[in-house]
Amino acid sequence: MHENVHHHVVYFFLLFFSFRSVRSEIQTIKLSSDARPLILFEDFGFSNPGYISVTISSISIATTKSIFVPTKLSLMGVFYAPTPARQAIKLAFLKETCIIGKPFIFPIFTFDEKTILSQSHFNKTVLVTIPDLYYIFFVNCAKNSSVSLTVDLETYNIKPNGDRDYIDEHFASLPTTLFLFSLSFFVFLVTWSYACNTNKHYVHKIHIVMAILLFLKFLELICYANSQNSIRRSGLPHGWNVLWLAIHFVRNMLFVVVIMLIGAGWSLFRPTLKEPQICAMSLTIFLQILASTCFILIHGVGPSDKHYRYWILMYYSTDFLCCVTTTLPTRKSIEELGLNSRMEGKEARRLTHKKVYENFVLALYLYIGFTRLAVFALRTTTSFKFWCSSIALELSIEVIFYIVVYLMFWPNERYDYVVVEDKEDESSSMAAPGPGYRVLN
Repeated sequence: MHENVHHHVVYFFLLFFSFRSVRSEIQTIKLSSDARPLILFEDFGFSNPGYISVTISSISIATTKSIFVPTKLSLMGVFYAPTPARQAIKLAFLKETCIIGKPFIFPIFTFDEKTILSQSHFNKTVLVTIPDLYYIFFVNCAKNSSVSLTVDLETYNIKPNGDRDYIDEHFASLPTTLFLFSLSFFVFLVTWSYACNTNKHYVHKIHIVMAILLFLKFLELICYANSQNSIRRSGLPHGWNVLWLAIHFVRNMLFVVVIMLIGAGWSLFRPTLKEPQICAMSLTIFLQILASTCFILIHGVGPSDKHYRYWILMYYSTDFLCCVTTTLPTRKSIEELGLNSRMEGKEARRLTHKKVYENFVLALYLYIGFTRLAVFALRTTTSFKFWCSSIALELSIEVIFYIVVYLMFWPNERYDYVVVEDKEDESSSMAAPGPGYRVLN
């Protein structure tokens, strides 16, 4: 029972993760002693016309039984299938049944004795004339056998001028979308930098870190856009994907740090962090490192890897846990601001800050809900034709969240003081001027 549920969850993530993993469309895939009955290479959206080119080399087939049993080579091969075959692929994946002969399952080629013995490698190109999302996969219906081989795979559409277009038809507008959003973050960065420069008296350390975060987000989207443009022209990212993933890793780390520092009130009304806040931040950073590492591995290994499904499950679980722990310092800050307003007789100003932090945590909850739940549900319940639109929607939510949060903590006189947090701090602040005094951090 539990194993069956696990397999359904694995399949769910395996087929629906491709919207985030837009890989190069010229790939080299190596299988080593692999006995899986179905190995997904990739999915690709074709226009009319499109082509699938497969080159096989270094073929080796072995039996997994101690007693040699001749392998039926005709039960092995590379196949492709449109979306109507999705249910058949699901059943083959879950129940490990043979998919050969099912409706909408088309062979690119199957093995036979002549093929294996006469050629060290061979190539076949298939014309795709019906626009759709197609799955390309290796099938091994020969029981008790494993295969080792190298697959060079190319998938591309043909432009009206005859040039190859290696980008998925359903992501055709993605490079332009990414460029426009990178431009919006650049404009936001310039605006934020101008505000910090004209309000130097009210700028704290956190405002500088927030500017760096905007710069990294801009760089991330620019590198991602260039990666997709390079894939469109040549089928390969030419190093842009490495830059994108590296900046994505650093930007995600800084995003978590900025949100938690804002939530803890660091440099706004608290000069240092308390032990519980440091522990919460350490846990969140650890989870973010795990999630970002899984994200990089997913993009690096591809769906043909044996451990691909587990990297996906780990990514989603750690990413969601990271989002939950990110909110911990904010709730504590709201409690402290409410307590201080009652104890210290500074109700008006403290309650204003409490209201700001309540709005901040509401914005954070909405951001997590939309980007981690709503957008994911949209992608898994709507047609693959809307995947690129869902990416644009997710980026729009990010832009709105950044704008809302940055406006909440715009450099001004609102945070031009440090709150005395407890009785131990009171003794060290007896000689300090009134609440209008600005403590330099």
